[in-house]
Amino acid sequence: MEHDLIDNELIIGYLLGDLPEEKQSEIEDRAFQDEQYLRDILAAESDLIDEYVRGELSDSARRQFESRFFASAERRRKVEFARALVSVAPQFAVIEENIRPARSPAPLSWPNALAVFLRGLNPAAKFSLAAAALLVVIGGPWLVAESLRLRAELSGLRAEQQSRERQQQALQQQIADEQARREDLSTQLQREREQREHSQQLVGELQRELEGSTAQPPQPAVVSLALWPGISRSGGARPKLVLPQAARRVRIQIGVEPEDEYQSFRAELRAPGGQPIWTRGSLSARRVRAGRAVILNLPASILKAGEYELVLKGVTGEKTTEDVGYHYFDVLKK
Repeated sequence: MEHDLIDNELIIGYLLGDLPEEKQSEIEDRAFQDEQYLRDILAAESDLIDEYVRGELSDSARRQFESRFFASAERRRKVEFARALVSVAPQFAVIEENIRPARSPAPLSWPNALAVFLRGLNPAAKFSLAAAALLVVIGGPWLVAESLRLRAELSGLRAEQQSRERQQQALQQQIADEQARREDLSTQLQREREQREHSQQLVGELQRELEGSTAQPPQPAVVSLALWPGISRSGGARPKLVLPQAARRVRIQIGVEPEDEYQSFRAELRAPGGQPIWTRGSLSARRVRAGRAVILNLPASILKAGEYELVLKGVTGEKTTEDVGYHYFDVLKK
């Protein structure tokens, strides 16, 4: 008994659309497979329609009923039919009471009212009413089957929509990946373009440097001068030391006669005015290709344009000095 009550509550909830979608589908599947259960649904539907037309439903149930039943033309016809029966039932109750006044009045129930109504109809009306009832009986299962079919189509449409949404998401992801790849390629191309421009700048600078070095040959950083005994002091015979701006050191070879055997040598460079500007002692004579010579290395910055005198002295074993030679040369600046 309790199980039947629970089933009836589920059926009422199904008819009013008050169940979850999964439960609605379960009830429809069961009705599609169990004919008795389908008849239970139709009976509950008739009782629910009767309660509605009699105004016995609560406000919330009435709103749910109207939302569900008025959406279907077939169910609206059932409601109108039940409303018509309810409206004529009191009249047939009065007629029956007048026909049998001796009986005590009894409340007219829904089945009795229907029976009285049917007895009062002519054959043509009875046939029409029977045809309408047959349509209701036949149309009820058809409505359930049609509802099941529509639900199946709805499920198929939902699955198709979900498949399209997944395809759209995959397409959007592909578009995003392609856009990211294009941005990466654009960044790489920009980087390569900048590197190429930088390389072209370096090539241009190197080419300009090469052109500059071709136009002006490199100047030596060290300038050499050889002074040998016997050179006259006259201007025409004096050797010339040409100093370019890039020169940093001056290397002077002072020739020494074979008989000039000293423990060491001392050199003194005098400016055009005669004042000493550079002195170096403890020098020794070296063997060179032309004989023996004393090698001097002095900074080029101390030499200006003009005539210079270079005095070479020998230091004996007794630490005395003797003049070895006087040499003269001119310095020219480029």
